[in-house]
Amino acid sequence: MNVGSGLQFLERRRFTRYPCTGSAKILRSGKHSEWGTVKDINRGSCYIETTQPLPGGTEVQLRLTIADTALYMGAKVVATDPLVGMRMDFIVLPPEQGTKLVQAIERLTVPDLSLAVLQAERTQSNTVFQITREAAPDILTKIVERINEKGVLTRQELRDIVKVHR
Repeated sequence: MNVGSGLQFLERRRFTRYPCTGSAKILRSGKHSEWGTVKDINRGSCYIETTQPLPGGTEVQLRLTIADTALYMGAKVVATDPLVGMRMDFIVLPPEQGTKLVQAIERLTVPDLSLAVLQAERTQSNTVFQITREAAPDILTKIVERINEKGVLTRQELRDIVKVHR
């Protein structure tokens, strides 16, 4: 293995790949060429599944839709899997498209906390809260403060408030 090819390999892997599902319209010479499905993406490349991958070295324009974001960029085929797909390196990425790409990747990587909270609450057993008459005013005050602060009160937060005032 020569050092040059090893360095190229490391350079290509400088960005973490994120799995996704998106659409890809591939244009050659400004004309529609192929459709594909984006299977992973990072700040410098993506993998597009298509039954007719283009030859290595082919330069194209991509119209990607990832995480409800439309992206437009120039790209080059750097690896091909016959009848499966191709790895595309981004070669022309206008600054505004670079910003949109980073935002789309952030949407792919940041979990939807509201779904996680709902799922966690569904899996917890139904707890009966026993509140003494003396503790009720303090508990109610804490509940109102939390709702005013966050706009919502989870079951776990309610448990924590009640537990402190037992």
